[in-house]
Amino acid sequence: MRSVGIVCGYDLNDGLHDYVKSVAPLIERENLDFVILSGGRTSPQSHHSEAWVMAGHLREILASPELVLEEHAMTTLENLIFARGLAEHHAGVVARFVVFCDRVHQRKVAALAKLILGARAIVRSVDHDVTHRVRFFEPLSHLIESVVARFPRLRKYLRAAAIRMKGVSGTPPAAARPAIAADDEPHHRRAPP
Repeated sequence: MRSVGIVCGYDLNDGLHDYVKSVAPLIERENLDFVILSGGRTSPQSHHSEAWVMAGHLREILASPELVLEEHAMTTLENLIFARGLAEHHAGVVARFVVFCDRVHQRKVAALAKLILGARAIVRSVDHDVTHRVRFFEPLSHLIESVVARFPRLRKYLRAAAIRMKGVSGTPPAAARPAIAADDEPHHRRAPP
């Protein structure tokens, strides 16, 4: 049985490097077979995904464990759904998920992890500065994503709204675009060691 870490990515314009530095010691303490870095291209100023940027920063700090990039997720709900699919694809049966997030998103991540990953999920959070806008919007985001988690047909509308709010297109620039698969089968790649 395998243990898998999931690092939820946050806005590329909002101190992602500092967030990764805070998460790294927590990852190191866990006995994880591999870590999924989850987050799509959420900034119109970047051609890269949150997962790709986090992998670069994390490799500066930790040599192991193995990293798998999930570069399609636009919301916390998608972070967990897509990461679960990747974990099961790479590991088969997963005994334990350890989900890493910031304290502002902790309640939402814990609630969604229970719905998506079940009792085998543990949530670890770190302090991370976020904008007042994010803090203000988080209770509404928690409500919306919890409803959408229970009604999967609404996922496409949540995704479209997230893309619009973040000011990005649904497709990244050609230079950064791997093939995008169906909703629960996201594209991914392994980060180089």
